Amino acid sequence: MTDEKTTSPELGRHGTIPEPPPPFAPVQAHDAYWRAHVYCADKEPQLTWRASIVGGFLGILACASALYTTLTIGWGFCVNISVCILSFIAFNFLRNLSSGRIRPMGVLENGATSSIANITGITPSHTVVGVVGGLLLLGTSQGGVKDGFMPWYLLAPITFFSSLLGTLIGIPLKRSVINAERLRFPSSIALAETLRTLYAHGAEAVDKARCLIGGIAVGAFLGLWKGLPEIAAILKKTYSMTWLDEFLVNKALPEMVAFPGFLNPMNWWQIQKGVPAFYGVEVSLMLFGAGMIVGLRVSLSMLGTALLVNCLLLPNLVLQDQANVGTPGWIPNLEARVDPATGITTYLVYKWSLWCGTAVMVCAGLTSLAMQWRSIARAFTSLLNKKNTQIDNAHDPLADLEVPMKWFFIGIIPASLGLILTMWLAFDISPFLGLIAVLLSFVTGLICTRSCGEADVNPIGAMGKLSQLLYSVLPGARGNASVNLITAGVTATAGGSTGDLVADMKVGYQLGMNPRQQFWSQIIGVVLGTIIIVPMWYLMIPDKAALESYNPPTASMWAAVAKFLTDDATQLAHSTKVAMVTGALIGIFFPIIENLFPRWRRYMPSSMGVGIAMILPSAISNSLAFSAGAVVAWLWFKYSPKKGEKYCIPLASGFVAGESVIAAFIAIGATLLKLWPEFLNSMKEIL
Repeated sequence: MTDEKTTSPELGRHGTIPEPPPPFAPVQAHDAYWRAHVYCADKEPQLTWRASIVGGFLGILACASALYTTLTIGWGFCVNISVCILSFIAFNFLRNLSSGRIRPMGVLENGATSSIANITGITPSHTVVGVVGGLLLLGTSQGGVKDGFMPWYLLAPITFFSSLLGTLIGIPLKRSVINAERLRFPSSIALAETLRTLYAHGAEAVDKARCLIGGIAVGAFLGLWKGLPEIAAILKKTYSMTWLDEFLVNKALPEMVAFPGFLNPMNWWQIQKGVPAFYGVEVSLMLFGAGMIVGLRVSLSMLGTALLVNCLLLPNLVLQDQANVGTPGWIPNLEARVDPATGITTYLVYKWSLWCGTAVMVCAGLTSLAMQWRSIARAFTSLLNKKNTQIDNAHDPLADLEVPMKWFFIGIIPASLGLILTMWLAFDISPFLGLIAVLLSFVTGLICTRSCGEADVNPIGAMGKLSQLLYSVLPGARGNASVNLITAGVTATAGGSTGDLVADMKVGYQLGMNPRQQFWSQIIGVVLGTIIIVPMWYLMIPDKAALESYNPPTASMWAAVAKFLTDDATQLAHSTKVAMVTGALIGIFFPIIENLFPRWRRYMPSSMGVGIAMILPSAISNSLAFSAGAVVAWLWFKYSPKKGEKYCIPLASGFVAGESVIAAFIAIGATLLKLWPEFLNSMKEIL
């Protein structure tokens, strides 16, 4: 826990700012200093109508991007910096277009826009893809869920109440971890500094914005080019345009360029007519940009793991299965698909490595969490420390600005009751388990907030798996995969949302924003996120086949853990069990070594990269694209560090946002085109 300089001189009320009080000073002293020298919301607008409208529009794009990237590669990238740059350049463009009649957007107004857009885009990665996707993959029935399909009138309240609960839990935590303890929240400080830079150095801001817009344009063009066959296939079913169909298909970019036969590891092991699934190079600027963002360590860990699994383990597993055909009690290691036309067998090794990768990520997350036991202990003791949590209202410098505790009590009761009733009436989950989910949300929210503040990591994945482990033994949830997914998903969603929302409040604290207005920005984001994600999910994922076409790693991991914990009849091959134990040991070993020898961390494989590579179906093709981006970014920073610092993240963010948003809208458009004839027929019958 360290203190940091709260603001830069140009954002204060006065020309010069005195040094802040020492860290050991009373909370009131720090609050009085912040009120006098940092707070700016009484001097310029913050939560305006145009900030809400622009934030909502950008939130739609952020939601589409997060939904697509989480579906395809298991990552949802933070969009707040991109949103800040986009809103900055958009309002400057409109201002120039109107000859200065439109008032420019200030730094606080831009901060409110970022809050709304970022929180709107957070929703899908926390709730929908993992939990709802996992239910659909399992195909189980529970209450209103039939064959894994959750209707919209159930998805909307479960998403809304979970996110609202997480927002409300952040109210008492904010003053404790930000005002009193002054935890750093490194990413939040970086975002605040980005906003300051935008408004302090206009030319640099315009350069970054141009780079971001250029990346979005190129990424969107590539995504559209690759999506031509899907568009053509839909148009062909409705309209007679053979020439257009042929043009779209023949001129489109392939999703993947397959490796030539001599690179096939099956040939090296003399396995006839066998091939790994998705064996080639992915043509994707989204993955290239993602590699630029996550860096060399994670990307190379992915590539090395993918090569190990596909080139070494896969042939050995195939030979084992071939040698034991007809052996009583033998459970095949691998699933395979045979093409009747060519006789080629595609071995789906990711169906096997999924179990190992899940074990790596779950154990790594839980071990990292355990290594932060001091942080967790401080999280609970800080709430019990009256000096941190209780401030005399009569002498509270921020009594009229901070979100009052009565708002917490007014909101937490209906939010909790709404969540408990939704789970009971819609999913047949007992009120007892619903109450446990609400109470655990406070615990997970506390831990996630503390982790974000100290380590800049939101451990929502570990919290989700820990919740699944707990619910697997609770009465009423034991042996039921649907109950396991829904209750654990609610707990993890609320806790993860709390961490993200308090981190967002840290940005406002750095910039001098009004906390109450920022709280309402977050509520707007929660409402918009729910409204947007529900139709967007069903338009992208109308059925189980559509979900399986993405080979979603996040949903697959949630479903695999739920099935393993609740289904006693689950049969796994011996090699799968060995892989799970090995993955668990790897997941435990890496964080311990990183903690004991932090200097070795840069040379060690990333447990996240190892786990993701085992879960991704197209591990080699994805990891090659990741690694290419990471290498380019590394060379850029090595030989031109100033330009790399200035342009790398905006360009990479543009690549990710451009291609993912276009791909999401193509999927949505494809569903709408499929439904259009049915809609016309229905209208004819009505008329």
